[in-house]
Amino acid sequence: MLLSTLLRNSRTPLQRSLATFSKDSKRFYKDVDVIKTNAGYQVTLDNKFNVKTPGRNLLVLPTETIANAVAVEWDSQRKNIIFALMPLTYLCFKATDQPIENNELVEHTLEFLRTDTVCYRAGPEDEQLQSMENNRWNPLTDWFSEHFHVHLALTTDITLTPQPEQTISSLRTHLLKQHPWALPAYHHSTTSLKSLVIAMAMLDGGLSAEEAIACSYLESDYQIDRWGEVEWQHTLDKARLSADVAAAVLLVNEVRSMSGDQLQAWS
Repeated sequence: MLLSTLLRNSRTPLQRSLATFSKDSKRFYKDVDVIKTNAGYQVTLDNKFNVKTPGRNLLVLPTETIANAVAVEWDSQRKNIIFALMPLTYLCFKATDQPIENNELVEHTLEFLRTDTVCYRAGPEDEQLQSMENNRWNPLTDWFSEHFHVHLALTTDITLTPQPEQTISSLRTHLLKQHPWALPAYHHSTTSLKSLVIAMAMLDGGLSAEEAIACSYLESDYQIDRWGEVEWQHTLDKARLSADVAAAVLLVNEVRSMSGDQLQAWS
């Protein structure tokens, strides 16, 4: 419900990130349906066109829930097809086309640990913000360290603070174990939340999407409380982020609900 509601209510024109079209195209279809085939589930437009990926591959989806959610995104488009408002479609395109090798995607995801939001704290000169960060972020970093048996380097310094190699190695192993359809969701949620720790707490530790967003926006919300915000911008940014993380959570949960034979077939 969260994903479909956000997509239906959002009118924000975002920059296109898919290479299929040079610019947003007009909606050329009326009806969106899901069909089941021997290969999986497909999304059809006006019962004439099957959705294809930027790599010109037929988009075949592993579960009916994923297919229905993708169909909602396509049906939510108004006059123009704006792919930046279709985060689940985007993730499924990436899982299908795999434009980047899994190893490269993992390494790019790990890069965010170097500047992870929760590892850089306010100094004693701002006691209120420091207290807020510790109260909200310490449970995350404590869970992260215990769950993955690693040490996280926390700092109040603005310069880059390296994480232990053993920490990076352990996380690399965990990410490489993820199913090829789940890995893009890890990468996308990490880049969207600007934190690998928050993303993993959400996808592996049961942190809700709403709480993940609140953790990611803690410093921004603090500054807005003090200085105000650009009208509507903050709300729209959060709406886009909500759609992004909802898509990632749905995809990962659906992949984990698949049976062993299904997982093997979709690897």
